[in-house]
Amino acid sequence: MNNYDLKEKAHHGTKEFPIEIYHTSGLIASYHWHEECEFIYITSGSACIRIGVDSIELKEGECAYVKANALHSISTEDNSNFGFYAVVFHPSLLISDVDICNKYLSSLYVINHHFSSNHKESVVIEEIKSLCHTYEDKPFAYELKVKSQLYIIFSHIFEFGLFHMKDHFENKKAADKLEKVIKFIHSNCLSGLTLDELAQVSGYSVSHFTHFFKELTGKTPIEYINRQKIYYACEMLKETDLSALEVSLACGFEHVGHFINTFKKYTDCTPYKFKKKFNSL
Repeated sequence: MNNYDLKEKAHHGTKEFPIEIYHTSGLIASYHWHEECEFIYITSGSACIRIGVDSIELKEGECAYVKANALHSISTEDNSNFGFYAVVFHPSLLISDVDICNKYLSSLYVINHHFSSNHKESVVIEEIKSLCHTYEDKPFAYELKVKSQLYIIFSHIFEFGLFHMKDHFENKKAADKLEKVIKFIHSNCLSGLTLDELAQVSGYSVSHFTHFFKELTGKTPIEYINRQKIYYACEMLKETDLSALEVSLACGFEHVGHFINTFKKYTDCTPYKFKKKFNSL
């Protein structure tokens, strides 16, 4: 677990049809990346979507776009009233080695991250909703319709000017620093990280680093580390026979009481109840 990789390990779709559409509720996702592009459509509630150094507040009926290989996360203040579709697809579904359309999914164009309810953007959102229904219903030859709907979505994006030309220096320095620190946290958070260590990784002073990290992630470094520790704790409780005390120590908590309180903060239940729920499945 110490070598946790920010790259998502799940395979989305198949080699022949590399797309998967997820309809889920109450789920949050810490920083990760994958080789696929992604549309995130909010069906209920609201969420904060962070893509690189950008932070977007999405409301019900709105959508975000995440380009391939972009570091991103999803969080919400109300898990009980939060639902969304995630349309995750590899660019190879739409383009090939020799294809005039390659340029539209290249680094030349930066597609907007946020689609709201104004007229032009709502056209894109309605097409994304239709795509999700096609994928769920799976009529005969639905694969053809899914691909055609993706082409229509991108044609609308470029037709309506929902993009800008890339500035190669735009936020790149901050994004690179954030990615470096996040990867370091994910690889070392169980070994007792300090703010001094993280500040060194970023190249900032401790005070500058703390402000930088909170501004870009919405969390203090300690809050982010603790949430990541609880992510590991959940995996251990689901996949091993370790007790809550053993998991607490393995995740770097010196006192089991602190571990239980932190676990409840991020999962709304105790480690014991969490383990019991998954053992009963």
